Amino acid sequence: MSGVRELERITLRPGLGLRLEDPFGGALGSGLKVTATPPDSGMPPQRLQPTPSGHWVAHGLPGLRGWENAETGDPLALAREFEIKVEDPQARVLPTRFRLTLPQNRLARLRCPGPLPGDPPIEHFPIPLFATPARPAPAHWACLRASLRELPLADPDKAAPAAWALLEVRQGATLLARGMADARGELMVCFAYPEPADAGGVARSAFDHQWPLTLTVRYQRQPSESIPLLCALLAQPACQIARSVAGAPPAPVLGADLPVSLRYGQPLAAATPGARALFVQP
Repeated sequence: MSGVRELERITLRPGLGLRLEDPFGGALGSGLKVTATPPDSGMPPQRLQPTPSGHWVAHGLPGLRGWENAETGDPLALAREFEIKVEDPQARVLPTRFRLTLPQNRLARLRCPGPLPGDPPIEHFPIPLFATPARPAPAHWACLRASLRELPLADPDKAAPAAWALLEVRQGATLLARGMADARGELMVCFAYPEPADAGGVARSAFDHQWPLTLTVRYQRQPSESIPLLCALLAQPACQIARSVAGAPPAPVLGADLPVSLRYGQPLAAATPGARALFVQP
């Protein structure tokens, strides 16, 4: 048999490859609606397709044909901004949108500005997603729920929601989890239970374990016209939390964080003592 001679080689590359991070672990594949479009172009959004490995890809994005057909190997030669929007008809994760400069010679990284002018950009990979407050919690995980509201506290029942606020759960200096409030200020964040402080010591029931935790809220009032860009939400500054409410009219005592106690197997709700919600200073 004569040898096979290669006459031509065709290389096809996706204009975009993404990995989206499920807050409960792994990748979220089927069921999401992920689209890409050049911002403010008036062009219809193009759907991304899930792959068996849990990634999302797009072919035929406007202006990227030379990259996809391997006519150029320089991503900067065709650099163009696209807005990515993620929606979940199954209501597992909150909707989000972010902007990427494409193409990237790898799975896409979200590059957000640094905290201060001149700081290097912060790269996020995979792209973080955040659980909805109604999503069923994983078995044997700790879950914290909160209803975040803005101060002042003149009428608690009419207080504005702290929409899209970030809440961080820490054990000492260790960040255990980070959750995001929805447009109504409702939030759920779940995480694996920390290692017991006396692990390896005297055997005790799991239900006897408890952990002191600290909650930090990052919040800056966002425009209400649409879902804010993810980079703006991740860059929200830490805000003051109402640690307690007393007096008439109610006067909050503010602090930079809020200590809470977690017990194994017991749901945890974070609220300002003396109020039904967790109040923060915008």
